[in-house]
Amino acid sequence: MGINDSSLQTFPFKESRESKINLQPALHQFSTRSIKDPPSMSILNDDEISALVIERMIFHVVKPESTDPTYLAEVQPPQCADFFSERVKETLKGSSYVFVPGSGIPDLLRKTLKGSDATDQFVKVSKDLAARFKDKVKQDKRLAPGVLMLFLLRTSNGEQICAVIKYEYQQVVASSYLKDEQGSPRLDPDGNPIPDLQSLVETFTQDRKSMQKSAVIRFGQSAEEDQIVVIDHASGRYRDASQHFANFLDIKRAMEPSEMTTRLADAAFHAIKSHKDEVPAEIAKAPKRHVRQAMARLDGFDHEKPEEFLGSIVQGLSPDAKILTTFRSRLSSCGLASEAFAFEGTSLPPAEYRRVITNEGITVLFNKNHEKDDKVQVQNTDNGGVTITINATGLERDDELEKMPRLSD
Repeated sequence: MGINDSSLQTFPFKESRESKINLQPALHQFSTRSIKDPPSMSILNDDEISALVIERMIFHVVKPESTDPTYLAEVQPPQCADFFSERVKETLKGSSYVFVPGSGIPDLLRKTLKGSDATDQFVKVSKDLAARFKDKVKQDKRLAPGVLMLFLLRTSNGEQICAVIKYEYQQVVASSYLKDEQGSPRLDPDGNPIPDLQSLVETFTQDRKSMQKSAVIRFGQSAEEDQIVVIDHASGRYRDASQHFANFLDIKRAMEPSEMTTRLADAAFHAIKSHKDEVPAEIAKAPKRHVRQAMARLDGFDHEKPEEFLGSIVQGLSPDAKILTTFRSRLSSCGLASEAFAFEGTSLPPAEYRRVITNEGITVLFNKNHEKDDKVQVQNTDNGGVTITINATGLERDDELEKMPRLSD
């Protein structure tokens, strides 16, 4: 806006609605780019989820005090399938991840799939994963004793997917083996103890938090197209993969936290813009400012509690508010419907410009530094009006327009 110094001009805005002033530099937005191809909120649709069937399952014991895992026999046929299917379905509500480029884990997991020309490597893959898990966490005492489980599941259309679950397991492991007549663990032909699934399930159900980490992988045509969802209850409030679990599976968030932060701010802004009558007037007038202020106060976002985030911006809302429905819809369309993440280390792009629109339809856009330097002043008057003062050395342009230029939000 080319303002330099001091020829003072003050004017209260009392013009008619037809009078319009537009001083327009390049306006910086939360995000000026469109959201393209956001990740879907689930890697399976409702029909595929409801028809999930566990085809194969195996697990191995991992303990911090042991150098190597204790390998167990494959559970044939799968047992307690309803219980473990529900755990997989819970994981499908987790956050989206992708494999790190160049990782060998996608090829390893693909070996679990049945192919006409492939040998059966399901058990070998499970042992390789357990050994890798132990190698990544070493003898870290923070690792709770437990079992690492590998599942092969089939969807309604015959497609196979994998699930990896780490359960905490505090009881003596030997108590959950099937025993022979002498009271010793029963072994499979390869010498691996045969687990007592019913005993384990009873242990797991005693503590809902015993399912500590879990991931579901849907395979694409290549590793770049594989889809992964993760829940890690051990990582904190937002359940994203801990560093140990991410390193183990060679995964990273499908979207960077900064990208999710920007998309979340956009979703909140558009919800407020669509329902100005449901929010306080000061928020309807300055939605972006209030979104920024709320995000500066909060430590993160949880898709299971969108009303907490939006309510902190609009100063409370009812569970059946239309603005909340719109907000949820925006979250879905921008790929955040199943995301939970901390704002730590992320921030919205700085707001460089301010826009003021009067009741009469007059629009003024200016760099916020001009306001700091008193080149532009916006002051409320005693009678409820507003006085805007522009202090400039002159006008760079003073021309006519056939119509008002379109201003982006």
